Amino acid sequence: MTEKFAVNDYVIYGKNGLCQISELKTVHMANTKNEYYVLNSVNGNQVTIYVPCCNEVLMKKMRYPMTKDEIDCMLLSVKGQEIKWIDNNNERNEYFHSIAESENYKDWLLLIGCIYLKKQEKLAAGKHLSSHDENTLKLLEKLIEDEFCYSLQLNKNQVSNYIKEKLEL
Repeated sequence: MTEKFAVNDYVIYGKNGLCQISELKTVHMANTKNEYYVLNSVNGNQVTIYVPCCNEVLMKKMRYPMTKDEIDCMLLSVKGQEIKWIDNNNERNEYFHSIAESENYKDWLLLIGCIYLKKQEKLAAGKHLSSHDENTLKLLEKLIEDEFCYSLQLNKNQVSNYIKEKLEL
């Protein structure tokens, strides 16, 4: 059974990130009546998302933001772990894409670390990341940053330092 949410609750909705539920709306279409959660993105793009309450797959993408304790526990669980860089572009793109699609925050953090280290290495050599790697990095950083800002009551500039402190980097 899926979790019930309330109007004005803040939720994470897949790769849309932090949203606020503005209403629970009943929509009549083709002789059927369905309830939808209406979500409004909170950070950046002004997106409205309609999530049908009867669609289990879409409802599973909606969850409450992690608490501070959950974030700290997750950070400690990835400490000392890493994802290895794959030199073959196609293999790397496929692997990184599968991680980004997984919506697994632990893997997202490890992937951010992997791409960030390669970015630093390339910059030192006067080179740049591929656009695919750069876009993956930006997307995952934004999603993690948005949730951590909300849950930890930090501004965006503080999130990176918070993560580094917890991981003792």
